[in-house]
Amino acid sequence: MLETIINAIKSKLEENGAVNVYSAFDNAVMESRKKSVFTVVDISSFESSAPIYSFYTVYIPYRAETEIRVTAPECCSMTDIYRYYDKFIGAAAAGFKGTLKGMTIKFDSNIRRLVLTARLSLSGIIRSERSVN
Repeated sequence: MLETIINAIKSKLEENGAVNVYSAFDNAVMESRKKSVFTVVDISSFESSAPIYSFYTVYIPYRAETEIRVTAPECCSMTDIYRYYDKFIGAAAAGFKGTLKGMTIKFDSNIRRLVLTARLSLSGIIRSERSVN
């Protein structure tokens, strides 16, 4: 289920023009990621409700706290990373069924880059086909 949510967010970001978008479960090491902007989508908490069954489908309501981390290239300013977020990430995030819970930007001394982290609270329903025997 978590990968389904992350992949849906990732696809929406890419449709909106974001480049180099990765899942938190992606095993690509930092060195293989390009030197330009890249984005990582993660889920920090997840809660599902009791499933609802129909004859052919199972509906699972959920709530998830997600994090979208945008890592800027070296020598990028705060203004540049905010502009990137507004143009590619924020516009796509507005289409999600949820709310922006907060945003931070800080310098990561390990990779020597600015990282913008947006926390979103999402809710929705995951549908899966039910096998009937």
